[in-house]
Amino acid sequence: MPGLSGLFLERRWTRERIEAFQTERLRALVRHAYSRVPYYRRLFDQAGLSPDRIRTLEDLRKIPFTTRAMLQALPEGDIIARGFNPQTLVVHRTSGSTGEPFSIRRTRWEDRLLQAYRLSVLFRFGLRITDRRAAVVTRRLVGTPLYMRSGMLRYEEVHCLLPAAQILSRLRQIQPDVLRGYPGTLSYLAGLMTDSDRERIRPRLITTDSEMMTSDMRARISAAFQARVVDFYDSHEFNMIAWECPSSGLYHVSDASMIAEVISDGRAVEPNREGELVGTALHSWAMPFIRFRLGDLVTRGPDHCPCGVQYSVVTGVQGRVADRFELPGRSIHPYTLVSSLLAQGRWIRQYQIVQERSDLVKVKLVALPGASPSPEAIAGVRQVLGERLGKDVQIEVELVALIPPGSNGKFRPYYSMLTAPSGSFSHQ
Repeated sequence: MPGLSGLFLERRWTRERIEAFQTERLRALVRHAYSRVPYYRRLFDQAGLSPDRIRTLEDLRKIPFTTRAMLQALPEGDIIARGFNPQTLVVHRTSGSTGEPFSIRRTRWEDRLLQAYRLSVLFRFGLRITDRRAAVVTRRLVGTPLYMRSGMLRYEEVHCLLPAAQILSRLRQIQPDVLRGYPGTLSYLAGLMTDSDRERIRPRLITTDSEMMTSDMRARISAAFQARVVDFYDSHEFNMIAWECPSSGLYHVSDASMIAEVISDGRAVEPNREGELVGTALHSWAMPFIRFRLGDLVTRGPDHCPCGVQYSVVTGVQGRVADRFELPGRSIHPYTLVSSLLAQGRWIRQYQIVQERSDLVKVKLVALPGASPSPEAIAGVRQVLGERLGKDVQIEVELVALIPPGSNGKFRPYYSMLTAPSGSFSHQ
């Protein structure tokens, strides 16, 4: 079982020390998974791979990828390590945007360890033990740690699917010092806040996670709450994956808790190239995740951050790989449409871009309070998107009063109906 060694000290480590730690953990994890987890034994045997051949981080690429769909199809006895009682494990269920929820299981020790690491990142951004914290999310906290029961780091959850007036009323009561929420939810609330709300809801720090953070969302949240906004990249499988560097704006990867690869066509990409995030969890032994494909499209950053800390870096998270728009004769990621859309429509408060057919994209727009976009303004949006999508793609633009979140409380600014949602961008 992994211990606390290194988990909170890696900020001071050299790159060589970080990689030595990862290598040590990887060797032990692979031996454990092969000997105790039937799924990984079969995976290694079918690949003709012995655990003894995984000795360096470079050797990790010899291990075949694992996907959520592959694990969903198996009984729990195939994916939980022998010696762990499934009835005593902490269970985290994904939101099930694929229609098939997935359960991640950890020991209570593993779960608390990853939570503690998440807190250590928050402390770097100024969290105090006396702070009141509020989270506008869907899931409920699994258990209440002793420190919370003792009055430290107080934490309350407000369900994001409640009516906006109820959420704001609850936040006025809590008066959080630190506020957490989905970017889409907090951005929507920002547009509805009254002067009374701004007087009483005055967090010192806001953290966002679990869905795509766009530049317009960030601007609205920061302006409405008058607080610093820090974006976290996380998932149910790994908890913390990366967080924004306060000086560079790049995302520091959580190298002490996972190994992150950025892959395209089965191979690691060069810096500043896009690829899919593939993760190996270094502290999940009850239910290991080795070379697990998250399905998220990210851009690999430079070898280290300009701030001097030696973490791995990604420059940002673009969204789901599965959300690419397959157009006649070509493919694009809808993230590339956003800058053109917002540059043309400075009156836009919220947007959603949905591909319904290979030759049909529908766009819903919500205007800023007091804005009344003219037919010419709508036509301008259609024109700039048409320049990016091409003449063979029909574009329908609709002005609406509200774009609600999905049934899981998360808001997707763009997606394609031609590909089944991967559910992988399931930030925790």
